[in-house]
Amino acid sequence: MKSKTLRKALLICGITAAAAVAVAAVVLAARPDLRFRVKEMLGAGRGKAVIAKAKEGETSFEEKGLSEFLEQENVSFDDSLLLVNAKYPLNGDEQTDIAEYRDSGVLMDRCIMDGYKQLADEVSDRFGDKLYIMSSYRTAEEQAEIAEEKDSDTAAPENASEHQTGLALDVYVSGFAGDGFLKSDAGQFVNSSCWEYGWIIRYPQGKQDITGIRYEPWHIRWVGFPHSELIYKNSLTLEEYIEFLEKGEFYVFDNYIITRQNIGDTVKIPDGCQSYVVSYDNTGCVIITGKR
Repeated sequence: MKSKTLRKALLICGITAAAAVAVAAVVLAARPDLRFRVKEMLGAGRGKAVIAKAKEGETSFEEKGLSEFLEQENVSFDDSLLLVNAKYPLNGDEQTDIAEYRDSGVLMDRCIMDGYKQLADEVSDRFGDKLYIMSSYRTAEEQAEIAEEKDSDTAAPENASEHQTGLALDVYVSGFAGDGFLKSDAGQFVNSSCWEYGWIIRYPQGKQDITGIRYEPWHIRWVGFPHSELIYKNSLTLEEYIEFLEKGEFYVFDNYIITRQNIGDTVKIPDGCQSYVVSYDNTGCVIITGKR
């Protein structure tokens, strides 16, 4: 009697499980955005991007004054790796380089303009869609007004928003905005491939406990190369990436050398690089990216 009851219970469980799988399959078939989110959570197509500490003798460096180093012709300075959140808010002393993008009326930091054009051109070429900008640079006053109108998990408070840096953009294509952006082929492409153009999805799914902001597939953030590849392929947030870079260490990835150091009168500069990009990270450090 007990074995018959057990077989019946197992049969019911099997039927229930099969029904659940069937329902899930139907839902996924009807929801391309959900299919994409599942695929991204499983890490499909991310590949590997291994960054390692430089071995002894692998790289050399010289010590220079930071101001002297920034004056070199092969050195550019921008805010590409500036971390902005509730823990590390803006203090108002940042020197943003805000300008109008191609006579569009849209304001953004100059350092992201070429990267945005490349991404927008690729979306147009692949899908025939124009990549529009819903929101770009905001003043502190504008951010304060938005924060008052929205929930804390969708709008950062004044001085804790990346939009005040001009490094972040909220994008969409015709008919697909906000959460619906992922229902478009263009939106899925931006989410899975924007790293190839120097961008990241700043608030990825499953990371709200770290970023403080829920998943925003429409919010792209410029970090430049090779950081966009390292962040995306290792499923990191900007917070996790900066924390990963130990102060004073040198890291090697492809033909790049990366070092994060405390801001001081002098910094250690990796030798043998053709060009350098320098960015403060808003945690009291400067990140130097050398390209060999």
